[in-house]
Amino acid sequence: MNQHEFNKNHDHPGQNNPMDLLLDETWLRQAVESEELVGGNIGAGLNWGSAFGDLMLTGELLGRLTTLRISLNKEVRLLINDWNLGTATKIAVKTARERILEKLRLPTPKVRQHIVMILGRDELYGEEFISNREVLRESLEILLTPQDWETIAVVAADSLKQQIIHQAIGEKLSA
Repeated sequence: MNQHEFNKNHDHPGQNNPMDLLLDETWLRQAVESEELVGGNIGAGLNWGSAFGDLMLTGELLGRLTTLRISLNKEVRLLINDWNLGTATKIAVKTARERILEKLRLPTPKVRQHIVMILGRDELYGEEFISNREVLRESLEILLTPQDWETIAVVAADSLKQQIIHQAIGEKLSA
């Protein structure tokens, strides 16, 4: 359902800018109800579910959340690059980023509490990225559990295994 169809079914006078609707909690709740009626997910971005009201995503906080996600992705890439995993580095970074996004989309209460605290620290958001690597590493420790690291390791190992098998079979055929 687009904004025009929604407005035909719901009374929201004076809201001609679609971005204004994102700040209207009533409109957002009705949009979620509309999704439930059609049995689909029409949303985009992070899914904070019932915690949306707690976070109160204003434009500034949404920008900060995006900055945090990008900074965490950069930090996990730097961390994994330092481990010299060779050809498995790329898939390890990709998997870690997927896990981070999953944790940000569906945060546990502990993760949610940490994110809200980080979003409230004004001194972290003066640049394009968060440059405080200590804060980013602490955040990675909270977001990525030992099980997540196990998943990252398994995916990287499987990728390396497939590469070795492919090379070995390729060498046999060309010899």
